[in-house]
Amino acid sequence: MAIAFTEDWARAWGEALNGSATYRQAAATWEGSIAVVVDDGSGLPGPAVFLDVWHGDCRAARVGTTTDVAGADYVLEAAPAAWKQVLSSQVSPIMALMTGQVRLARGELTRLLPYTAAAKTLVDLAGQLDTEFPSTW
Repeated sequence: MAIAFTEDWARAWGEALNGSATYRQAAATWEGSIAVVVDDGSGLPGPAVFLDVWHGDCRAARVGTTTDVAGADYVLEAAPAAWKQVLSSQVSPIMALMTGQVRLARGELTRLLPYTAAAKTLVDLAGQLDTEFPSTW
């Protein structure tokens, strides 16, 4: 079991993406980078995972640095409680985005829409990881 948003967890997420035929097919034309960021409301940078996705492959999955987040094509931010709900499949990622629980802090939604199935699969695979959430969540 890995703690959410740690290096081990990020690596497991990347392996899950690369091992998924469903993701590979849904993301066949998707390219770019994604930073998934925990916003704890403190105003300080929170934990982040950086994913470099390219035509169905995850070329990198790691704890995101400030530089990774600043350079990511898409940045998704949410409070810890929202990430916990999304990653434990209590709330669908699309619904969380539509209701503002998850915010698209960078990137154009219109450019992301053709890859809705890929993005949903990406988040669903994270939710399938054997994950422990920090006790403060």
